[in-house]
Amino acid sequence: MLMRPLMVWLFLLALFLIFLVPAKFRLQTLGGIILLTLIGFFVSQPEEEKTKKVRNLIPIEQVEFIAIEFQPRPGVGQELVGEILNHSSSYALTGLGIRLIIKDCIENNEESQKICSVLEETQADLSLFAPPKEKRKFKKRLYLRELHARGDIQWEYVILYTETRKRRFWESLPFFQD
Repeated sequence: MLMRPLMVWLFLLALFLIFLVPAKFRLQTLGGIILLTLIGFFVSQPEEEKTKKVRNLIPIEQVEFIAIEFQPRPGVGQELVGEILNHSSSYALTGLGIRLIIKDCIENNEESQKICSVLEETQADLSLFAPPKEKRKFKKRLYLRELHARGDIQWEYVILYTETRKRRFWESLPFFQD
């Protein structure tokens, strides 16, 4: 998302530099810019691959929310507070993405059921650390618009993805084990 505008600015800067340099050195400057571009491309590729490799190594079914609630915050926003349990036996949970759906539910007396309308739907990224088979508390401040509900506010969540961190070489050594 942010990379495309950055690349355009870097390209414009490179063109500007080429025209600033005396004509005698333009070919060398162009070669240097191309070389730096290729090095940057090859250095950035592994980061993108690492992100793909650490996503969803823990199946979504192995992550469980416990006692999750919204708490009002002084000033702007609300805080999503709770505990998360990582059922995975081999990976530490370092983050996850969730979609929150906040609904206004009104009791319908005629049909004895609730009619709900969506007040807000938002996505959030939670950064946390939950070792395998352990639970951890988390807090996430959310900036939602004002919720003017006529009935009861109900909310639900959907886990979109999980993130893990691969063990580094020294973390797998017996000396660093708990």
